[in-house]
Amino acid sequence: MIDQYGPHVQMGTLAEQMAARYQKDTNLDLESHLAHYMEEVEVNIKADSFDHIGFMNKISGRLTTTLAGTIDPRRRDFLQAVVIALQDRVDRHPLDVAVGNT
Repeated sequence: MIDQYGPHVQMGTLAEQMAARYQKDTNLDLESHLAHYMEEVEVNIKADSFDHIGFMNKISGRLTTTLAGTIDPRRRDFLQAVVIALQDRVDRHPLDVAVGNT
């Protein structure tokens, strides 16, 4: 997976776009919005065999950097929830995601 062009780049962008939507629409529920994002992560994991832990860590790394410059509390809440959910996914299924089996 190329660092500048891998699927993690699109997933990082999607998380940032979803954070912007969450920030602007106070009717959006954090848990359901997050669940939708994590469904997209699962689709990517099931679509191909590659370093899934690396994939999720790269997304988390990008979003952690984005968090550092984010002031809006709703946007921060969503991005932080994504980072936590990605780590939880790795922790729950470390062998599956390490070898590309789900």
